[in-house]
Amino acid sequence: MEGLYFYWWAWVVWIYATFLQKKSKTRTWVAAMTLLFICGSIYKINIASFSITYSFLFLFLFSLAAARRQMSGSLLFSSLAVAFFSASVRLLAIADPIIIWADERWLLAIGTTMLVLFIERKPTARMLAAAIGSCQGDIVYAVAVGNVFSSPIGSLFFFDALALTGVLLFAWSAVEHIPQFIDEKQLKRNKPL
Repeated sequence: MEGLYFYWWAWVVWIYATFLQKKSKTRTWVAAMTLLFICGSIYKINIASFSITYSFLFLFLFSLAAARRQMSGSLLFSSLAVAFFSASVRLLAIADPIIIWADERWLLAIGTTMLVLFIERKPTARMLAAAIGSCQGDIVYAVAVGNVFSSPIGSLFFFDALALTGVLLFAWSAVEHIPQFIDEKQLKRNKPL
């Protein structure tokens, strides 16, 4: 079922923001944007011969605006690498489906995560590169197959792969911070009275 990973993780984010975070403007903003993101994933707008979901437009424009603050050569390179990877895997799945030995969403998520981890160091730059590159890759894929069959830009398949990528990047970031957390606990335990 397409959209399962996306909806599940979006609801996890919404529940965390709504019930577990401290009350603040950030919490309200994250909860509201997550609900709008979920709602916009099924509604489409037609531009030329392409249908684009509202959530895709929101994600792409928001990511570009956020990346404008920290635009660097590595962010540009990593987002282009993710775009080429994403489009090529999806086109390869059409041309030769035998080569795709696992679920295509997981292959995209793992490959995108590995690419971004090799190029970017900061967690926010990793997420931005993954989001911008995946959006660009989905646009390239839709343009490439547009004459053969219609593929909506920002489909639930796209959001599934992006949600899995986000979860993998979050898990990697948590693993990176385990030594720092252990060091802080050791310092508190060995603190003189």
